[in-house]
Amino acid sequence: MNIHGRTAPAQEPVLTVLTEQEVQDLLDQTRFARLGTVDPQGYVHITPVNIVADGGKIYFRTAAGSKLTQLLLEEKVTLQADRVEGGQAYSFNVFARARLLTDSQELEYVSSLPLDPWLDTEKLEWVELSPQKLEGRRFRLGS
Repeated sequence: MNIHGRTAPAQEPVLTVLTEQEVQDLLDQTRFARLGTVDPQGYVHITPVNIVADGGKIYFRTAAGSKLTQLLLEEKVTLQADRVEGGQAYSFNVFARARLLTDSQELEYVSSLPLDPWLDTEKLEWVELSPQKLEGRRFRLGS
């Protein structure tokens, strides 16, 4: 209570742990994230990817190269994204298993999803991420 007898409005905590559903809701709106993979020497590689979430899965396209090779050697990956809006920031991780799509019916379906690459480069391979665990935080930004 203040000196005028009124209670101040409750302020949101500085840090809030998000539920899996809250992370999923953020993921459904996310189009750009960072993919963490591990190379054979144990080093983590962070790569930007354009993504689309659909039906509980996450999809992105890639070209042949080190990212694809690392996914084929180690299916466990982490997808990370964050954003700032208003007086809040969000950051979340999706711990997932990656799978290169090769089935023609799956490829036809994912090709219809709204995935727009930022770079005009040839990316012939589709990768599906199956989330195993979702974790996230919301931060109240200082003034």
